[in-house]
Amino acid sequence: MKQLIFIIGCLWLLSCGNDAEWQTKLHDMEKQLSEAKEQLSEAQANATSPGMIHSVFFWLDKGLSDEEEAAFLEGVKSLKAISHIKHSYIGPPSPTEARGVVDNTYSYALLVHFDNVEAQNAYQVDPIHLKFVEDHKEKWTKVVVYDSDVKY
Repeated sequence: MKQLIFIIGCLWLLSCGNDAEWQTKLHDMEKQLSEAKEQLSEAQANATSPGMIHSVFFWLDKGLSDEEEAAFLEGVKSLKAISHIKHSYIGPPSPTEARGVVDNTYSYALLVHFDNVEAQNAYQVDPIHLKFVEDHKEKWTKVVVYDSDVKY
């Protein structure tokens, strides 16, 4: 679109005035276009990253009743009310083909997308998160967390 406007502007300049006049105007337009490209490059370079992913893997106690597991899942769902969360997902391991690089021994994975590390830090001390941990920590035997910055 910008190129089309630039071309139309050049054609307009060709149709008016003497050679020196339109060359000056064309030079000015090229300079403005160059400055706009520089500003766009700077804006892209200064743009914030897409965020971070907080991946939590829970190994639940094998002796949990269906009701206790359902209460755990309701507790996880309660975390969605935390304002710092951009997106979140919870689920059991997928029944994918067994491969040496796949660990599907966990009970549930919680994936939480934050705008930045500061949002994740606020999530950690949010009363809803603290209540979830306090209410359900006896239901798991192991928790593993992987935090990843999203770059692309």
